[in-house]
Amino acid sequence: MAITENGPGGNHRGRIGNVVYYMLNGKNVSRGIGRNIKPPTELQLQYRMGTKMSSILLKRLKEFLDIGFGLLAIKAKDNAYNEAVKANKKNIITGTYPNLEFAYDQLLLSKGELKPAQNCIVLPTADGLQYSWDTDPEMAWPEATDQVMMLAYFPEKDKVFTNLFGNSRLSGLDVLEIPPSLQGEYMETYVSFIAANRKQVADSTYTGHFNLEP
Repeated sequence: MAITENGPGGNHRGRIGNVVYYMLNGKNVSRGIGRNIKPPTELQLQYRMGTKMSSILLKRLKEFLDIGFGLLAIKAKDNAYNEAVKANKKNIITGTYPNLEFAYDQLLLSKGELKPAQNCIVLPTADGLQYSWDTDPEMAWPEATDQVMMLAYFPEKDKVFTNLFGNSRLSGLDVLEIPPSLQGEYMETYVSFIAANRKQVADSTYTGHFNLEP
């Protein structure tokens, strides 16, 4: 139902049938609503498919994203998931419809002002994945107390393993435990840092994949 303002000859606000009236830049305008029966273009189909793929992936990684984008979300007065979508939606899907794929090396799991991991190397071990990064015995406080955040994602198994509050940056080393049954499976890996007081994070770093068949 629409409302007529300032008498019968005044502006309308609301819906009459399939027409909606509203104010835009001080003018009373209208637009039609209803079902679009035109077939979607290939570009529209690509956008829809990419959006769906991104949503599925980011929701699987939500636990990490809640930390990695939580501080940014507070500043933006939004939630962490939405901030993660904004940071990733243009970068993590590649290819041409319908052959779209994930660009895992473009995936950002955290965003902030701390120094990212420097020259991080990930190696398989008997317990899972060993992460190592450049460090300095003379590293100043509070940088030295930053804690490492590690993630391994198994696309084919729909499994995620994380350690959100690992060893200190100064230690230069930590291990992300992976069950033996999954250590030989295809995985994508990432690393980041969070301040000990939880008030800052670093941009995440892609640290490569393992067991991907050619």
